[in-house]
Amino acid sequence: MIGNFPARAAFTLVEMLVVIAIIALLAALLVPGVSRALAAGAKGKCAENLQQIEKANAVYGDDHEFYAAAAADIRGANLQRWHGTRASRGSVFDGSKGPLAPYLGGDRLVRACPALKNVQPGFEAGCGGYGYNQWGVGSQAYMYGATNCATGMKPDLIRDPSRVVMFTDTAYLDGQNGTPVLIEYSFAESIFAPSDSPPVTMAYPATPTIHFRHTGRCGVVWCDGHVSWEELTTPYDDPYTQSNLGWFGGSDNSLFAPF
Repeated sequence: MIGNFPARAAFTLVEMLVVIAIIALLAALLVPGVSRALAAGAKGKCAENLQQIEKANAVYGDDHEFYAAAAADIRGANLQRWHGTRASRGSVFDGSKGPLAPYLGGDRLVRACPALKNVQPGFEAGCGGYGYNQWGVGSQAYMYGATNCATGMKPDLIRDPSRVVMFTDTAYLDGQNGTPVLIEYSFAESIFAPSDSPPVTMAYPATPTIHFRHTGRCGVVWCDGHVSWEELTTPYDDPYTQSNLGWFGGSDNSLFAPF
């Protein structure tokens, strides 16, 4: 006895090991649940971001009779994108000066997908995590060729808004110093790119930029405003497939073409 209290034996090594094992087991049970919760939270935020960007572009289209241009001067100074502008080639895009900025209010962080991690600096730095359907919505390439980038499509010319992609999760596989790395990218490349001038044909195959980063799926907002989660169904080749880059839908441009 110590005072009025009985003496208490210390933990034995066996008891300590049992406690450690129980803690490890509980941690193993909790980690997958936490990971799923974080992934679900990122997915929900991504869907909200995509919807806000689509709404901004829809209102822009109402005001200007055309959707915002994906890259109005890409064949010239190459300083403008749908999400922002930059002072010079190679500098970071400023989202406060893009054509959609007035329609997004103060929350320009909607351009940043919460699931886009560990990207490196690159030639589209500052664009965020989403890419625009530049040929089918963000230009008039399907009518006049890929050089016609000054304006987007007229909303009323979109054949079926529920079946034409507006924005998706994107990234670009860039070979920096001989090592492929993911960087931000402004455009959702369709499987084929259109020719530069009429008569417009699907001139050459593109490389994939749609990024299936939400547990094997990508977020897509369509021209009618609904969001879906698509699986990679049309792979390209490694290392693109290893980096979760590819396409959804069929092996043509049907989901990207305006008509």
